[in-house]
Amino acid sequence: LDAEGKPEDTEAEDDSHDTEETGAPRTDMPKSGIMSDSEKKAYWGFLAQYFAVGIMDGGLPATIYPVFLGYLNVPSYVYATVGVITSLPWSFKFFFGLINDTVPIMGLRRKPYMMIGWTMCAAVLVLLYFTPLPPPYWCIDEVTGEYIKKKTLPDGSHHAADPCNTEAALSGGKYTVLMMLAALGYVIADVAADGLTTEYAKAEPMEKRGSTQTTAYLTRTIGQAFSSLFVGLFMNSKIYNGSFDWGLSFEQVCLCFAVPAVIMVPVSALMVHEPQAVVGLDGKKGLKCGEYFSMCWDLLKSKAFFYAILYMFLSPVIGGISTTASSQVKINWAGVENFQNQMFSLVGNLLFIVGLWLVKTRYLNTSWRKLLMVTMIFLNVVDAFFSTLTIFDVVRNQYFYLGETVLVEIPSAANFVVSTFIIVEMADDGNEGLVYGLMTTAGNLGSPFARAIGNQIYRYFTPSLSSADNYIEDTRAFRWTVFHSFLLSYGFAFASLGMLYFLPRQKAEAQERKKTWPRHPIYGYATIVMLSIALIYSLTVNFMSMSPSTMCMEFAGGDGCDLAPVTPPMLGNSSNASNASARLLLL
Repeated sequence: LDAEGKPEDTEAEDDSHDTEETGAPRTDMPKSGIMSDSEKKAYWGFLAQYFAVGIMDGGLPATIYPVFLGYLNVPSYVYATVGVITSLPWSFKFFFGLINDTVPIMGLRRKPYMMIGWTMCAAVLVLLYFTPLPPPYWCIDEVTGEYIKKKTLPDGSHHAADPCNTEAALSGGKYTVLMMLAALGYVIADVAADGLTTEYAKAEPMEKRGSTQTTAYLTRTIGQAFSSLFVGLFMNSKIYNGSFDWGLSFEQVCLCFAVPAVIMVPVSALMVHEPQAVVGLDGKKGLKCGEYFSMCWDLLKSKAFFYAILYMFLSPVIGGISTTASSQVKINWAGVENFQNQMFSLVGNLLFIVGLWLVKTRYLNTSWRKLLMVTMIFLNVVDAFFSTLTIFDVVRNQYFYLGETVLVEIPSAANFVVSTFIIVEMADDGNEGLVYGLMTTAGNLGSPFARAIGNQIYRYFTPSLSSADNYIEDTRAFRWTVFHSFLLSYGFAFASLGMLYFLPRQKAEAQERKKTWPRHPIYGYATIVMLSIALIYSLTVNFMSMSPSTMCMEFAGGDGCDLAPVTPPMLGNSSNASNASARLLLL
């Protein structure tokens, strides 16, 4: 004891043990964090999580365009729904984080969930390998190996050719659900890795704080680039809307992606170092469910947080009500092939990084409202220029059309950065993860809700925007129909600017709202009701759009089930030859 009767070396004791007041878990990490020399194995095991997540998150969505639009020729509204459903697990990050934090397995909150997630992902990918695609929708030319999509009549007009397998357009549902389940697996692993990142970052010295997060997300971006390149090169055969005479099948690509998922199970078990939490005086370790929900409800009662939730949710809901015609314009009028599509996506990722750098170095203190308004207007004006020239056959070239997808990445980066700024300003010490989970869940729910509404609105355009036949026939009247659908999309995008009212202008206003705005249970109830209705409605409509028995319903975005069913043509010798050609191309 010192002269005042207190234990000596109190500072050293506090450095190795957390106090009861902080409630924070003890981290048995060295002071330099996960990047220290003594943690090299754990460092590579940690980064492997993000590299593998990048491979999956970049690779599986990259197969949607060649498989569902090129091979199966699903209706446009179904194609638009596929991307939403396969990314649906990201909307539940908050719930996965809740389980991570409150339900440890054998005393560990991260590693077991990584192993569970990767095991699930690998199992579903192997199942996809053993779930072969049906024969393609279009017949295959035995000489060129390309699809026969149109026929020329004696008067010189073009019409859609007779398909060889109309059932292919109805069979996308089961593959979509399996891809969603694979995504569910790697999202579970990603959430656990994010929790580990937060713990590692807290162990870093202040002057290096942020290095762990930056390195992790850069590693994930590299994984996404790698998988985009892989899909672009090896799924560019002619049956997948490509130009090569060779290539891997969708099933083989899924098996290739299963390999890193399998590897990540032992990597998670043997190489990842999870800091151990100290058992407190009350015998408890970490937060309990009751404590977690109490923190959550306390947040939801804040008017400032409610306004932030309104912006994060309503902005993508209104701005995301987009035309279902864009995919058919891309494949049938612009003629975009899979390899070029993936390469431009790769360049777009690089420009996205440039956009992040620009915002952080030059526009950090610019009004968030002005920044988002300028970038939103710029994004839609650029898109309108490229789309209009393609629709009216002024310029129909895949490189010209894909130029738009690259240019819009910089303003997209501005939108992303501002959303992260909002999360940081809304968070207080100790509830960063909770704020992040709630706000990203609200934002991610906006996309499926918007897609459900969009499917129902754009079905009223006639001739149908979802039928490839109309794009192949390419009449002047139908071009105007497509153009009007794009105009309506731009209208919704500009209408979403009205949601900027809920967004604080900058960090100082965000902090002022937190300090001075009231708290009331009505804000919490409104948030719960709003997000619950959105979740139930979007799940119902989007899954109905994928089911063969309900996808024709008007409520799901179809043209109505009272129409006479189309009878698939009888498959004769020519069809068998075409199917044989398809199988040879997959070798």
